[in-house]
Amino acid sequence: MPQFLFKVLEVKTLKDGVENTELTNKIAIVNAEVLDKESGKTIYTGNFNVKFNKDGVYPAIKMINAIDALKYIKTELIFRSKRYIKRLRKWL
Repeated sequence: MPQFLFKVLEVKTLKDGVENTELTNKIAIVNAEVLDKESGKTIYTGNFNVKFNKDGVYPAIKMINAIDALKYIKTELIFRSKRYIKRLRKWL
């Protein structure tokens, strides 16, 4: 069973000409580490982008699919990173 660890490295605001701060799009650069709980080995370590705004959270699926890992790991990275950023969204 893998363990997923996330850390936000940087948050960038995308300028789109809209002055309403609620509709501002941001990109979080997330560092992810996937560990095997039983052996303690690192399965994956790397960074990817997660775009978010008031309406939703959108991980960079192309970046995650480029990872050399099992499909299960990629799918879990997408869903768990989305949940992680969604909880932190109001403080980022």
